Amino acid sequence: MNAEGPQVGGFTDDFKLVVTKKGHRRKAKGLPNKPLPNAAGDETETNDCPSRDTVISQLRAAETDLLQSAYFAECLEITQPILSNVERIVCLGLGRFSECSIARYQLAFLRCLRDKLPLPTGGLAAQFFDPLFGRTEVEVLQTLGETVLPENVEGKYSADCRTLFYLPHCPKQLVNNLLWKNWHPKRITNLVLICNSFGSVVNNHPHRLLSRSAGYILRAAEVFKEFPLRNTFRFSDIFNDTSLHCPATVVGEELPASVWENCEEPTYEGDDLELVSQQIVERLVIDRK
Repeated sequence: MNAEGPQVGGFTDDFKLVVTKKGHRRKAKGLPNKPLPNAAGDETETNDCPSRDTVISQLRAAETDLLQSAYFAECLEITQPILSNVERIVCLGLGRFSECSIARYQLAFLRCLRDKLPLPTGGLAAQFFDPLFGRTEVEVLQTLGETVLPENVEGKYSADCRTLFYLPHCPKQLVNNLLWKNWHPKRITNLVLICNSFGSVVNNHPHRLLSRSAGYILRAAEVFKEFPLRNTFRFSDIFNDTSLHCPATVVGEELPASVWENCEEPTYEGDDLELVSQQIVERLVIDRK
């Protein structure tokens, strides 16, 4: 998950300074190198695992850094009008932000963005899930008033109200599952996604392969409007290839009925699977016993 690079400005090694617009790298979200937590959310923490208070302090510093950046100001200008009526925020696939500074900055971005939106009095707690979360991640989020979802549904969440889904550098199958679950002309208008660019996914993979592993992203590229969040932040590996995607508000009226047909639940071949499925979690938990 971490990109190796020299230490910069007192931060940890997983950053690279922006030196070029070429050669973007993505954070891997495949099988973890470390043991998964068990079904109860427990895990074996190492002695050098940072404490909850340390991680919160690091997160606050990342939030301050972002709020002072031109990058965040530009993102806010793009996203605020679109997100002004959001009623729910769900973040998937964030990763071990207690250990990974990239994931910590991505969490900071979501929290800063949420705090700048004209939401109801008292704010709006975000909901989080990642099968890689350990005890520290859960404790930090709960201490900050956020919600940790208990079940791995592999991205298959229904958007029954206007919902922002934040999936930073997540596997395309996770996004594909989310789109499938909401592939209906009335429900899909509730979706707003901040994730890897649909255009990049479509342009960088053969359509034959995408139709098998991310067919709903192929469809969504024709239905959703994409607003690139130009990566001008001083670290290059955190927010690269990220866009906000939202459909037209009357998308169901503008498109032919055939767009909503043939909506089978996605299945994936093992050698093409990037996400940590519930089946994989259960298998690894059994193997550890």
